[in-house]
Amino acid sequence: MKITLKDGSVKEYEGPKSVYEIAADLSEGLARAACAGEINGKTVDLRTVVEEDCSLNILTANDLEVDIVTGLESGASCGKAYLLSCACRGGKTGISPGKVSDRAGH
Repeated sequence: MKITLKDGSVKEYEGPKSVYEIAADLSEGLARAACAGEINGKTVDLRTVVEEDCSLNILTANDLEVDIVTGLESGASCGKAYLLSCACRGGKTGISPGKVSDRAGH
């Protein structure tokens, strides 16, 4: 499968891999900093398994802080960014991993 990354580069894998496994393949530091992923624009948990060609963005706390500021300015996706930011920093939101995007309405 072919994974198109945020910078436009393409990584190829023989079989399914989780978002976390792909992050670790790209960089150990990225894997440690990763909070979530975006597959074809949809926010997903790091445990989400990628099984087909897609675009993938690995989200870190820095990305989420930008989303929060943007969300506050535009009113869009602030709730999703807040929930992911809490999860990334070890906060308790009461929302189980893998369900953040569903519960936030996205």
